[in-house]
Amino acid sequence: MKNKFIQLFCIAIVSAMTLTSCDKGFEEMNTNPNALTDPAVKSMFTLAEIYVDGQDFSNTRGNNIYAAQIVQQFSSLGGSGSKYTYSSEYSAALFGETYGKGLNQIYQLMSVLPDTPENSNMIQACRIMKVFLFQKLTDTYGEVPYFEAGKGYNGNIFTPKYDTQEAIYNDLLKELDEAGNTLDASKSFAGAADLYYQSDVARWKKLANSLMLRVAMRLSKVNPAKAKEYVEKAAAKGVFTSNDDSLVLKHDAAPAGVKTNPITSSWVRNDLNGGESNIKFSKTFIDLLKNTNDPRLRIYAKLEATGDNNPAHQQGLANDAKEFPGGDKKLFSDPNTSTVLRLDAPTLIMSYAEVQFILAEAAVKGWNVGGSAQQYYESGVKAAMEVLTIFGDKVPAVTSAEYNTYITTYPFKSAGTEAQKIEQIITQKWIVLLFNGFEAFSEYRRTGYPVLVPVNDPTGETNGTIPRRLIYDQSELLTNAANYKEAIQRQGLDLLTTRVWWDKQ
Repeated sequence: MKNKFIQLFCIAIVSAMTLTSCDKGFEEMNTNPNALTDPAVKSMFTLAEIYVDGQDFSNTRGNNIYAAQIVQQFSSLGGSGSKYTYSSEYSAALFGETYGKGLNQIYQLMSVLPDTPENSNMIQACRIMKVFLFQKLTDTYGEVPYFEAGKGYNGNIFTPKYDTQEAIYNDLLKELDEAGNTLDASKSFAGAADLYYQSDVARWKKLANSLMLRVAMRLSKVNPAKAKEYVEKAAAKGVFTSNDDSLVLKHDAAPAGVKTNPITSSWVRNDLNGGESNIKFSKTFIDLLKNTNDPRLRIYAKLEATGDNNPAHQQGLANDAKEFPGGDKKLFSDPNTSTVLRLDAPTLIMSYAEVQFILAEAAVKGWNVGGSAQQYYESGVKAAMEVLTIFGDKVPAVTSAEYNTYITTYPFKSAGTEAQKIEQIITQKWIVLLFNGFEAFSEYRRTGYPVLVPVNDPTGETNGTIPRRLIYDQSELLTNAANYKEAIQRQGLDLLTTRVWWDKQ
């Protein structure tokens, strides 16, 4: 594996220099990092939370250039995701960074956390964060090292076996169920070092159950009985109940580094360039919002060169485009640098709106989740509009009147077919998952929605088939060859078109 989990303490040491808000205890670590007798576990916990959403490397390459362009939220002339081309560096970015940073940090922390009652809540939170990281990994690539991952810390396993996605998913659900049940408000936690919920155990429990909804619903076609069981269990245990529960990670605008927004920082500093960015909003995304008079468009998009966020003037770039029509990049919509593309824009890791859309789909399927599909759908759309206030007040927020007009004009298709209802729900989820291209990519593959027109570019690798996964980090052929080969023998060739286990669409 590209990162063999052998640099046990380097991430924590780096965080001492970059995390100015949580540097207590790192001085001792820097003195003698190989004899970590008094680890600054709370600072390590903070860094683990930051790494859950990835850093610039995987978000620029895997998210912005691949996943978000495959699902036509964004587009670029030569983008790997827009044209279905293969870039080894971009395709491997999530694989290498997740094992080398996010999981590395969590396994390192868990290796030095004594399994005692006072550490129990932090341990359960680490289990929940691991689920975020592993679900994204396995959904993106298929089989990945799971049960032996991190065993370099205490088991001297540096060539971990790949596990089937079915086995991984079964364990993800178990981990969330157990971790959520074990969280205990009467025990100590991480205090202010918890950037997510400031050590509010009740909200962490809601997070575990809400994430269980996401994980379980992914099984809706490959194992509908298990999906139903765990969706109903999560709903009964208690999930997000308002936007206040949404998992939002705040960022700093400067200095560039671990605490800046991993989506916006590289985009703004390296690529946006006064409207000269090569990555633009997709025509698919802009046209949907324009054609429905969606009030979110003024918040999401603007023409960076002029600062114009008038919805009528927004223009998306077609994913099959070979040049900018008119020859001027500045005429095409960029993410709004006053709101969603601010350098310090918060990251919406998981939202109340997404939870409502999962419950809406479950209700359409007739599962017992305590409400109607229409109720959950309308609540989800409203929450998706209202949550945009996290991006500041430079652009007017969506008003109740605007929401009422929108939901009245485009009501839930209560008399429609199951497919029509699910298409409507997933299309709204696709909008709220903007900047979370990996999750939008997974939901597209699971459901087939929103309906996308494939691109058949001569440079592409798929003959016009929308990709079904990304290709592994090819360094695995050198460092973990036997296990890599065993995985592709079970799963299928290491191609963009090979379907992962749950992808039965």
